[in-house]
Amino acid sequence: MRDYLSKKWPYYFSGLVILIIILYEAKGIQDFDIYFAASRDLLLGKNIYRIQYHEWYHYYYDILFTLILAPFTYFPLYIVKVFWLILNVFFVYRIWKNLLNWLPVSLLKKNSKILFNTLSFIFILSFLRDNFHLAQVSILILYLIIEGLDLINRHHKIAGTLLIALGIDIKLLPILIIPYLIYRKEWKSAFYVIGFIVVFLFLPIVFIGFDYNNNLLIERWHLINPMNPEHILDTSETSFHSLTTLLATLLVKDCGDIHALTLKRNIANISIENLNIIINVVRGTLILFALHFLRTKPFKRIDNKLQQLYEISYLCLITPLIFPHQQYYAFFFLFPASTYLLFYMVYLYFNSENYYIIKYFKIKKIILIVFISIAYFLTNSHFILGQFNNFYEHYKTLTYGALLLMMLLAICKPKAISNTNAE
Repeated sequence: MRDYLSKKWPYYFSGLVILIIILYEAKGIQDFDIYFAASRDLLLGKNIYRIQYHEWYHYYYDILFTLILAPFTYFPLYIVKVFWLILNVFFVYRIWKNLLNWLPVSLLKKNSKILFNTLSFIFILSFLRDNFHLAQVSILILYLIIEGLDLINRHHKIAGTLLIALGIDIKLLPILIIPYLIYRKEWKSAFYVIGFIVVFLFLPIVFIGFDYNNNLLIERWHLINPMNPEHILDTSETSFHSLTTLLATLLVKDCGDIHALTLKRNIANISIENLNIIINVVRGTLILFALHFLRTKPFKRIDNKLQQLYEISYLCLITPLIFPHQQYYAFFFLFPASTYLLFYMVYLYFNSENYYIIKYFKIKKIILIVFISIAYFLTNSHFILGQFNNFYEHYKTLTYGALLLMMLLAICKPKAISNTNAE
């Protein structure tokens, strides 16, 4: 018994620390309070997409998610938030387990494995903090994507596609998974996802009636329509980070950011119409750039888990970049990409004395380490040195960090790991 406890005490201690953090974080005013209030208002028949919660925040998520939360509104908010944050711990655990399942972790030596695990969580610690601090849904959405794809891989298509469809229905961010499934010849899975989305859109009719549900669907679309002027000039909050926000700050002199510093950041002054064209061209370019990561002709299945992780990492990485109105917490979607890159670095540079990759890319290992470090500081600067946060938000350093990760991901192909392993 004593030996068992001596081996397990780190897990018990970690669990206790996490529980204390959850009990503390659940006391604050969080985004979950908005979900909770919207669920109450839904039961009262109110227009939840027109009400401004906490004075000026809109509720953006789907009706079904609001309806799922409705029964919990009969319990104290604090208790419900504690339960929600505990669920998020489970979601993080499942995401991590699936990522490890897609990586050849067994190739790592013990010390290398410890280094990889440590670096992986250090890299996304700030985004974990942001999501738990605000009790956000980003962890849930990424979990639904990763778990759903894993289930599809294991031939549980109904369960997998149901999870992916639920993620898309709650928040549109995972929509890129549908064309990805089609590209990978998962016709049936793509069809199921679309079918489940339709079901989820109209399922609330059973509980709230056709007219009320239809009116709310229309109101929600008016709110999230990417062609809305506020989503093109995406600077109403200085904490927004995405390509839409970055391009607006660079290309429009008076971009509407009332909290902007007096330091110069724009390089041009174009019209809103031209800005919209540029934003959509850049979005389309990033989506088409996915072909670089897919590496095969269309409509071909793959069995290589590492290659699949490589592809999914890119899709998740660009998701918060191409959608407007994204805050720090949405960049938890970097988790698969940062995990892949850190495995790449640890395996090829620290796991053995085999430096094949140096010959393969004709670059020194120090270059990759330096650029991953730069990407880390750009994406985590608000967490590391928060006293300068106004400068980070002014210059949108998080977005630049995500773009740097994208370039590193494009360079660090799975082939290098396969070739080194083959030797």
